[in-house]
Amino acid sequence: MKNEFILIYPMSPDDLFNKICEITPDFKNYWEKKDNYFKNENGLGSIHGIFAEYSHFIKEFINNIDENNRIKLFNFVEECVIKDPKSESGISNAACTEFLENLAGEGDLSQSIIKYLGLKSKEYFDEYN
Repeated sequence: MKNEFILIYPMSPDDLFNKICEITPDFKNYWEKKDNYFKNENGLGSIHGIFAEYSHFIKEFINNIDENNRIKLFNFVEECVIKDPKSESGISNAACTEFLENLAGEGDLSQSIIKYLGLKSKEYFDEYN
């Protein structure tokens, strides 16, 4: 599937949250949980916090995400990973350290997502899986 995203850079927490919710609308309700420690007083957090909470959502609900949206999701993650690979605070770092690392080493879940990972995402993921 051809990538349908044009990554806005630099990406704000609002931009990231909205893009994730376009792909997986149920994440919006998941984000609103009382035990979401990544939320700040304004309702959102950092891009790192959003990706961290999203990884928990994916662990719980990957089986509820259809094939087309799984492809869109991991295409989007790949775009994030390749955007600023040397950054320690940007979207690439958040996608790698808070999302891909959190999904690595999770047995069947990790194995099930490998086929969706882009080249750079998989390269990073394999270091932790």
